Amino acid sequence: MFKPGAGGRLLTYSSGVANPFANRRPRPSPTGRPELDALLADLAIADVELEERVVKREDIYRGRVVVLEKDAIVRADGSESSRDVVVHPGAVVIAPLDADGRLFLVVQYRFSGNGAMLELPAGSLDLHAGALEDPEVAAHRELEEETGYRAGKMERIGGYYSAPGFLTEYLSLFLATDLAPADQDRLSPDEDERIRLVRLHWRDAIAAIEAGIIEDSKSIAGILLLARRLEAQGL
Repeated sequence: MFKPGAGGRLLTYSSGVANPFANRRPRPSPTGRPELDALLADLAIADVELEERVVKREDIYRGRVVVLEKDAIVRADGSESSRDVVVHPGAVVIAPLDADGRLFLVVQYRFSGNGAMLELPAGSLDLHAGALEDPEVAAHRELEEETGYRAGKMERIGGYYSAPGFLTEYLSLFLATDLAPADQDRLSPDEDERIRLVRLHWRDAIAAIEAGIIEDSKSIAGILLLARRLEAQGL
């Protein structure tokens, strides 16, 4: 869970300065595929031609994890508008896969969703002395807290925004393998978390998505990205 810094402030920055959590995603590298590299080139041009620069920033609400801000912006063509943005420090999603091809999923009650949901383990990046936690460190921590297991290998396999129309949260997806139960000194879930562990073969997890049983978007994206990887490996 995200832990605010001194004074409980989630972040501090001045108007006209880019949101420090907004561009933490790794920039895609050239793929060697002409059609995809052309898309990357077009996006780089659009970054400049469609840029929106903040000229005034107002905090509307500061919570335990997020900030709601109202930004006045100027576009590259000189036109003006405003944006309502929910600022989040970013998060990790973990796909724990055992030797039998089973994913470790968690069930927890989601108040905003009005019910229990089946999800991949995940959690927000912590903030320590003004510096954001390394995503891989966070992935190991969240895996142990939510499942009681540790990973011998943690590999980043993707990343995505949860809702870029209004939310800065960027999620890094990790594949966790070589799983083993944590020792007696395991990290425990946060005090406000009530979690159940479910083991499900990754192909059955896809079926659960198609049946509408898995409804969480970060888990759907993570499972499908993992499935493409495993299918390409002939698994």
